[in-house]
This record gives sequence, structure tokens and C-alpha cells, in this order.
Amino acid sequence: MTKKRERTGEIDVQYESIFNDVSGIIEAARSSAARSVNSIMTAAYWLIGRRIVEFEQSGKKRAEYGTALIERLAVDMSKRFGRGFSRQNIQQMRLFYLLYPVERIFQTPSGESAVAGQASICQTVSGKSQTVSAESSFAGIASRFPLS
Repeated sequence: MTKKRERTGEIDVQYESIFNDVSGIIEAARSSAARSVNSIMTAAYWLIGRRIVEFEQSGKKRAEYGTALIERLAVDMSKRFGRGFSRQNIQQMRLFYLLYPVERIFQTPSGESAVAGQASICQTVSGKSQTVSAESSFAGIASRFPLS
């Protein structure tokens, strides 16, 4: 009986060790995934702000149209994606881009040439607005917004 209890106790200790290791792996993966999602969403908000600013700059009545644009985007984006796209949030995305232009988020010359070079490949406004160019720049931009 004593040997059986010792063996059971030994298995329990081994199991606890494996369980704790596996739990640690899952917790680390979840934490890493959350950081990645946060970085990607931060990059998405920055890109949205950039697109709004670029669109406003080509308009003649910039201030008037900018307000109308943000209000219309807030309504339409909220209908399509739900919460998170209020007028204030979209204004903050625009401000986010204005406060962190490309020159500020790329700290090294190699960083500037790698991702900024991708963004400058398109020469037309319609080329800049294509989803493909936005998707290809997510990774580079997201890496510039490390979050804890």
C-alpha cells in the first residue's frame, strides 16, 4: 500500500508540473495574441486617420467637408462594424495620425525605407486607397506601436 501511495503522489507531482507548464504556455500564447491584436488595431486606427487626412487635403472646403466626412463615417462605420466608431473616436483616429506622422513612428533609416517605401509605391490617390496597400503595411506599422 505504501508503494502505491508513493507512486500516486509521484504521479500527482509530475502531473502538476506538466499541468503548470501547459498552463504557462497557453497563458503566454494568449498574452502574445492580445498584444498582436492590439498592435494591429492601433495600426488600423493610424491608417484610418491617415486616409481621412489624405482625403481632406484634396477637398476644397476642407474644414466643412472634414466635419461632414467624420460624421458620415461615424454613422456608416457604426452600422457596418458596431461600436467603436463614434464621431469622437474617428476624430481621435485622425488626430492620432496627425500627432504621429510617418516620420515619427519610423525611428531608424532602415525602418523608414522598409515600410515607407511600400507606401510610396503607389503614385495615384486611388492607388493609395487600395485595400491591398493597407493590408501590406499593417505588419510594418504595427511593429512601430509596441504595446505592453
